Amino acid sequence: MDETASVHEIVVGVDGSAGARAALDWALREATLRECAVRMVTVSPVDEPLGLRDGAVGRPDVAGGEQDVRDRMAAEAADVAAVAGCDAVPVRTEVRYGEPSRELVDAAGPGGLLVVGSRGRGGLSGALLGSVSRQCAQHARGPVVVVRDDESAHGAVLWQGAASRVVVGVDGSAGSVLAVRFAAAEARLRGGELHVVHAWIDTLSGYGGLPWARPATTLREQADTTLRESLRAAWQDRSPAVRVRAQTIEGAEWDVLAEVAEAADLLVVGSRGRSSRSSTLLGSVSLRCLTFAPCPVAVVRPLRSEA
Repeated sequence: MDETASVHEIVVGVDGSAGARAALDWALREATLRECAVRMVTVSPVDEPLGLRDGAVGRPDVAGGEQDVRDRMAAEAADVAAVAGCDAVPVRTEVRYGEPSRELVDAAGPGGLLVVGSRGRGGLSGALLGSVSRQCAQHARGPVVVVRDDESAHGAVLWQGAASRVVVGVDGSAGSVLAVRFAAAEARLRGGELHVVHAWIDTLSGYGGLPWARPATTLREQADTTLRESLRAAWQDRSPAVRVRAQTIEGAEWDVLAEVAEAADLLVVGSRGRSSRSSTLLGSVSLRCLTFAPCPVAVVRPLRSEA
C-alpha cells in the first residue's frame, strides 16, 4: 500500500509566527507532490474572542473577526505559495477555538497528515521545540511533520530529483516498519533516495552491560540482522520501487540520526521504539530527533490495532 495514497488534504497549523510560515511552506510543497489540498487551521483560545483582538473595543464581532483572520491567512498562503511555486495548490482556511494541539489533532483526524512549526508565537525564547508541536507529535492519530525555522535547519531545499534524500530510523519495532513505509512513499514522491539507518551501541554510560560478555562483532551482526528484518517486514519481499541505501551505524540513535539527516529533505521516525514503555506516547529517540534534527521530522504513529 502506498502510504501517501489516503491523504487527500494536508492540515497545517498556523498562528502568524515564523515557525508556522515555515510549516505552511513545507505543507504547500508537499501538497504539490501529492496533488492534494492544504487546510490552514488557526486556533483561538476560547477566552479570547477574535472580535476583541488588536485592541478592539465594544461588543465583539466574532463573525467579522473570523473573516478578518481568514483573509489574513489566505493572503499569507498566497504569498508563501508564490515564493514556493505552489500557486496551483487548493487552500482552505479554518478558525477553531480551544486548546491548540487538541484542535489541530482533531482537525487532522486519524488518517490525515498534520504539519506544524517547531515553535509558535507562544514559544519560549531559545526553546527548540514548543509545547504545541510536542503535544501534536504525542497525541496525533496520523503522521505529524514538525518543521523548524531556525538557522541550524536548512528546511527542504531539494524536494524532487536524484539528489533528494529521505532518512528513516529503524530498530526492529512495528512502529519503525511503518516509518519505513511512510519514508519510502516520501522518497518516491521526490524521485530520490530512501536512506534506512539502524543505530547500535555496545555500552552507553554502562547501560549496555559488560563489554566482554557481548563481543562487538556479535552486536554488529545483530544490528545487520535487525536492519534486514526491518526491510523485509516493510515490503514483505516486494520491491520498494525506490532507490534504497541501508546502513548500520555504531552510536546512540538520536546522535546517529541527527548526523545522517544533515542535508536530507526529511527524517522519519516511529513514535516509539523497542525500548519505550507501552504507555509512552513519544519515545526519547523521536523526541530528541524532533528537538535537534537539522531538517523537518515526520513522526509516524501505528494505528491503535497495531500499537
